[in-house]
Amino acid sequence: MTVVRLSTGLALAAALVLMAGCSKPKTSETTTTMETAKPATLADANPMAQKPGLWEMTTSVPGMPTGIVSKLCMDKGLSERMVEVGMKGAGDAQCTQSNVSKTGSTVDVDSVCNMSGRKITSHIHMEMVSDSEYHQTIASTMEPPMGGDDKSTTTVVGKRLGDCPADMKGGDMIVPGGMKINMYDALNKSAASH
Repeated sequence: MTVVRLSTGLALAAALVLMAGCSKPKTSETTTTMETAKPATLADANPMAQKPGLWEMTTSVPGMPTGIVSKLCMDKGLSERMVEVGMKGAGDAQCTQSNVSKTGSTVDVDSVCNMSGRKITSHIHMEMVSDSEYHQTIASTMEPPMGGDDKSTTTVVGKRLGDCPADMKGGDMIVPGGMKINMYDALNKSAASH
């Protein structure tokens, strides 16, 4: 379950770098290397602006028969906050190295995080298929292995469903089982724990 939690957290944070309109993809490439992850450095990598609305994310993890489906009401402020906290690490995860490169509608992120005494090296590849869909793959190596596995690959397909419904405000997320949480609250707690 810890692998699923970490993979889902990394997937959400990294996806926000790319979730946006890409009707005019850029053809230039920007590469940024960070010794200590900082939000300003991500801005230097020219991530596409967040497209507000209701996003459905289906996360697939090996060994699970079906994908984990969540829905998130995204607004501009949440996009910026999630990238900021996600690149520093969430909970007890400390992320100290990242490399972000962007070419057209694709973004690649390399990161090294330490979580509960475990080093997790990840390569995240994201592609914006349209202004309403993205695909993402996260390949991670864990030292020491977790539950006998030293490698994990997680895939995420994100789709914008439209505007947020009236019963959801910016930051509201519906997780499997129907429970609603607010990501602003969760991110503030995560940042306070660092």
